[in-house]
Amino acid sequence: MVTTRIKAENNIREFLKTHGNEGFLKLLLTNYLYELVMYYLHSAKNPAAQVREDTSYRFYVDGQERVYPPEKIEQFKHGLHAECKKKAEFIVGTLRKMELIERLTENVMADPQVAQLVHEAFESITERT
Repeated sequence: MVTTRIKAENNIREFLKTHGNEGFLKLLLTNYLYELVMYYLHSAKNPAAQVREDTSYRFYVDGQERVYPPEKIEQFKHGLHAECKKKAEFIVGTLRKMELIERLTENVMADPQVAQLVHEAFESITERT
């Protein structure tokens, strides 16, 4: 399914109307933290634990060289996402206390350079999906 710019903008407006700027920031941070951890687990080395294989291998294989069942992997991912959501809520709460939320949600699209970068990023994303 091809997403148009207009449809994407409408979806974002509807989300912001329902959840507000803080909700958007929480979602963005939750997903960013989740993807960052998953990237680490799938690519990094883990010398501290003396694991010879990369952490991607250990993500799918237990210490007895048995592959984890898909249900267990999904359960881990769900738990990880929940923990990332807690961290995101903490970060947004801290930003709120510091009165920085409004500054983060200012309309930066008024800057033509920012608007062009956002447009190029959107084009790049929609071309791949």
